[in-house]
Amino acid sequence: MHSRFYLSVLLISGLLVISYLGLTAYHAVMPEWKYYQAEYKDLLVKNAKDEATKKRAKAMPLGFKQIYLSDLKREDRCVNCHAGVDNPLMEDVKVPFKKHSGNYLVNHPVDKFGCTVCHEGQSFATNKKEAHGKGHETHWDHPILPLNYVQNACLQCHDLNMLTKNGGDNVVKGETLFREKGCKGCHKLNGVGGDIGKALDGVGYQPIAYFPMKHVTGERTVFNWLKQHFDDPRALVAESAMKVKLQQGEADLLTTYMLSLRSDEMPKKYRRINYTSQGKQDGEALYKMYCGACHSDGDKSLYDEIFKRTVPAIKNPSFLKIMDDKNLEVIIKEGRGGTQMTAWKSTAAGLSDEDIKEIIGYLVQNRPMEPQEPFGLAAFKGNAQHGKDIYELNCAVCHGKEGKGGEDLLGISLRSPVVQKKVDPELLAVTIADGRAGTPMPPFIKDSAALSKQDVADVVAFIREFPSAAK
Repeated sequence: MHSRFYLSVLLISGLLVISYLGLTAYHAVMPEWKYYQAEYKDLLVKNAKDEATKKRAKAMPLGFKQIYLSDLKREDRCVNCHAGVDNPLMEDVKVPFKKHSGNYLVNHPVDKFGCTVCHEGQSFATNKKEAHGKGHETHWDHPILPLNYVQNACLQCHDLNMLTKNGGDNVVKGETLFREKGCKGCHKLNGVGGDIGKALDGVGYQPIAYFPMKHVTGERTVFNWLKQHFDDPRALVAESAMKVKLQQGEADLLTTYMLSLRSDEMPKKYRRINYTSQGKQDGEALYKMYCGACHSDGDKSLYDEIFKRTVPAIKNPSFLKIMDDKNLEVIIKEGRGGTQMTAWKSTAAGLSDEDIKEIIGYLVQNRPMEPQEPFGLAAFKGNAQHGKDIYELNCAVCHGKEGKGGEDLLGISLRSPVVQKKVDPELLAVTIADGRAGTPMPPFIKDSAALSKQDVADVVAFIREFPSAAK
């Protein structure tokens, strides 16, 4: 009885091993690409315009093909399946036999560029699944790109001016959105930008493991993460401080541009970049790029639900009337410690003195002509203890009892090093006395007479005794 059982097990196991070996041998003799080449050959015969062409098609041998791109140090085997990519007779057939769209191959012939340099995928693979690099089991960080993201590759070799008129409009629009949405207000790129978010150098070619993929829907790829993060940052990263207000299609354009941010550089042989074509940015463009994401148009104070604090109006005429260029320069260069306001000086966020001057020029273009009436703080000796009593009664409701500003408070932090050490105390006195029209800051002397000048001097003395938020 037992002998029969073990004999059956042995027989079945043997059959399975033989089947497996047979299947393996069959795939070795007839790999996937051979089926595609055979089908392509049939299409050539079918679409031949004359007998001579048909005869040549029938004689076409099936065989393994590979393009070696020595400057890129990669072999590209896509043409084993995409055999008709440069054949005009394959205009109206199905993929993978279909001719490449447009006229891109006129200047990018397959034998010099291959396919993966633009489309990504695994260049040395010999079957569709591994070549496209899709699925976790392929263990490939850069799977074949959806067509709407392919233009990111154009920036590896061409500049934006050239691409504007030559088929690179998606990546050009993405770069424009990147600047105008103020992404560099929070992210450094090439050493310039804010420090709230991660630096973006090379982000487009990071491995999949670089990104927190847990909440990505669909395939876990870099382009899906980028797109979904633009759609809803906190759906992927709960603690993200990123703010986005995008129109339909803009997330795809920004994703295309993000994918173009790579740390490697194409060999000189491929590059056609005009490095002298980058124009100088004016004050408005610099403001949008570095300031607009937080301050919006700068005309009104805004309570930021993500930052949990008020972002002050910096183009408000009332603010500009009392804020001279020197004080603006100090605030921009030094930032506001304890808040999201970055120090933008060249040794911090990387803006040059010339760029800061351009931004200030843009901010103050609507400054009122009439000069601010001085408060004359120097004529008063402040009493900080009395100032504390007045502060707690009148100011703490917006700035917080400890002057930190923050969640659910309309006032800014009064503990920043700039307020404490950089800004002229006279400016604080004027602000308290006259308020700031168009912002939540009310006047305490002008139009109200709620406080005396001595009271204001006492409050300034108390504020100046707050410890600095930055150590």
